[in-house]
Amino acid sequence: MSISDYNHTLLFVDDELNILNSLKRLFRKENYQILTASSGQEGLELLKKTDESISLIISDQRMPEMNGAQFLEKAKEIFPDAIRFLLTGYSDIDAIVNAINKGEIHRYLAKPWNDNDLILQVRQAIEQYELVLENRRLLSLSQKQNKELNELNRNLEKKVNERTLEIKEKNEELRGVNIKLEKSFGETIRLLSSLIGTLNPTLGKYMVHVAELAKEVAGEYLLEEKEVNQIEMAGMIHDIGLLGLSEKIWTKNEKYMNETEFKMYSQHPVIASIALESVKSLDQVGEIILYHHEYFDGSGFPNGLKGEKIPLGSRIVGTVSDYCKIVDTWPKEVNQIVDRAKKYLGETATNELDIAEPEEMIENIAEKFISLKINEKYDNDIVVKLMEKVKKEKRISSVTIEGLKERMVLAMDLRIKDGRLLLVKGAELKENSIKTIKKLAEAQLIEGKISILL
Repeated sequence: MSISDYNHTLLFVDDELNILNSLKRLFRKENYQILTASSGQEGLELLKKTDESISLIISDQRMPEMNGAQFLEKAKEIFPDAIRFLLTGYSDIDAIVNAINKGEIHRYLAKPWNDNDLILQVRQAIEQYELVLENRRLLSLSQKQNKELNELNRNLEKKVNERTLEIKEKNEELRGVNIKLEKSFGETIRLLSSLIGTLNPTLGKYMVHVAELAKEVAGEYLLEEKEVNQIEMAGMIHDIGLLGLSEKIWTKNEKYMNETEFKMYSQHPVIASIALESVKSLDQVGEIILYHHEYFDGSGFPNGLKGEKIPLGSRIVGTVSDYCKIVDTWPKEVNQIVDRAKKYLGETATNELDIAEPEEMIENIAEKFISLKINEKYDNDIVVKLMEKVKKEKRISSVTIEGLKERMVLAMDLRIKDGRLLLVKGAELKENSIKTIKKLAEAQLIEGKISILL
């Protein structure tokens, strides 16, 4: 299936007949099926009866008996995936906040609207809706493929080759969606990263950390913004090929894996790279991922590249990912930390650790491990820059939403649950922004603590 195979049905709800007629005329040439209702109740009855899948709903806010926010809240229960727009001719912030919290609207439009702008916004929303459907389909495919990967046995090499061939065949199918994916591939990567976090929270959190640190390190080099973004995106999904692989395997040091485990583990950069190669705009991201396990002394995989023959992005992601693997995936019990550190650092170096807090001990081990492997596994210059960023990262504090105060500065981008950006990294909190964050938290659109620079 390709994105162009999707057919779309739009529902317009307004108690004014002339508004409904205007919307129908406006979208007559857009190749959508149009449904209309003159009230919220009529709209709900239509949604319950229709055999069509509703892609987008536009509702007026001010209607008798049931307003737009109330209608969209109920409509969400019937068609949760439908894009929802709220249309209103007056400024009512409470109505808009209510619609966001309960109806989870995607956009707020004011009357009178600009025809060209409205058409453009609907097209963009439909494209995003299609990408969500397509990514869901591809994720289902990925889950199926990784389940089969776990069932590899004595015929592991043969089955891996079959899997690689199958992925290549699937890539031919993916080529049909390239044009649309290229327009928003950055958001697609973020969505995929979010889905990975849902499937495997430990892996997802670890890769988000890698992406953030890798971007910071890449920013120290004279790279174009596009290259820095590619390194960040590679960090977000560099270990996507590990989905379905036992955590007991991928959290191990490679030298302690048995032959079967290492064969399964060492395929993940190739699998991830092949999955991306059909998307032209992501070919550089795929290359970074393919070589992120190449080591400076040539002992890495899959091609045994050495020194500066390894792409800079791969060297950055590889170094940062090994640091983050220790920090984010190691156990937090001191005895287990020490036992594992002996394998990584040796008895002498482990005995030098004199830190009470487990998290601080793990960070110390990670820094020492990376430093010990300079010129063997890692580029010295990258290690120096990474350690500078790690020191800066330690100046970050986590604050509860109730503990937020004016003039605090965000240490990282603040996003709501579905991945939409609310405030950018470096933003200084003000009274209004704190109120907005608290309202979104009350609506369970934001959870957990907020990272603040000290």
